[in-house]
Amino acid sequence: MATEKPSETIVNKAAIRWNLSKLAPVAETSALWVYRVQREDNSPAALLIRKDGDTDAAAREAELLDWYRGDGAVKCFGVSGQSMLLEWLGEKTLGDAAKDGKDDQATTAIANLVGMLHVPRPSVPKSLVPLREHLTPFFDADVRMWPDTARDLYARSVGIAYSLFDKPQAEIPLHGDVHHDRIVMAERGWVARSPLGLLGDPAYDLAACFLHPWGETRLAADTTRINAMASQFEKRLGYKRKRMLGFAAVQAASSASTELANGGTINWQLAVLPNLLAVYDLA
Repeated sequence: MATEKPSETIVNKAAIRWNLSKLAPVAETSALWVYRVQREDNSPAALLIRKDGDTDAAAREAELLDWYRGDGAVKCFGVSGQSMLLEWLGEKTLGDAAKDGKDDQATTAIANLVGMLHVPRPSVPKSLVPLREHLTPFFDADVRMWPDTARDLYARSVGIAYSLFDKPQAEIPLHGDVHHDRIVMAERGWVARSPLGLLGDPAYDLAACFLHPWGETRLAADTTRINAMASQFEKRLGYKRKRMLGFAAVQAASSASTELANGGTINWQLAVLPNLLAVYDLA
């Protein structure tokens, strides 16, 4: 059970800065405290407070959300230090829809949403992290941390990553972690939350989708489904399926490396990565 609480000073400063009332804690993750609050116009909003105090990450997220202007992404009302004020969203995620027999519709929704996120806009945010830099921990990971029988999967994924970066595409602002469980229903439709704020190949923004809904083996580890998703994304967005599948494998291996570095297990990644590589080889 979580025992941490945010500093009262931080919460009070946010309440004063944005004229908030009726602050009620509603959720806590490993990275955030979340409050439901009421704005001056009586509308609900979400107050997020980062636990790590990383003000640069908070500012980067807010800058990208401002750039999206609510088109396919949650609206940001302001950021101050480690606190951020966002529009209030419902609890229904696209992962819920996919697990409820609407996976094809979920794939279509993702394609439409990513299409909105990738619409060219002026004044690209300055704080975005280059994709190659974001993946540095993956490239620098110690392969000896991987199980003996899976080290070839890491090596293959690193090789794919190098080949992708050797043939660069036009770079655009990226959400960086678009997937079913980060896409939430708002009054105006599905929107993405919690962007990382990257700059790189647009095909990378589809990578995490192939690993989700998280833990749903019958979906994410199904080669037929992997093929179908890649085909639909290629048809609707015009991105090359080979690059999307390559980045999906890289994302799966990168996720595994991070989990191993944190002392976790990678059973889920190992259930999906071999099948991603198999489909990639045939693409």
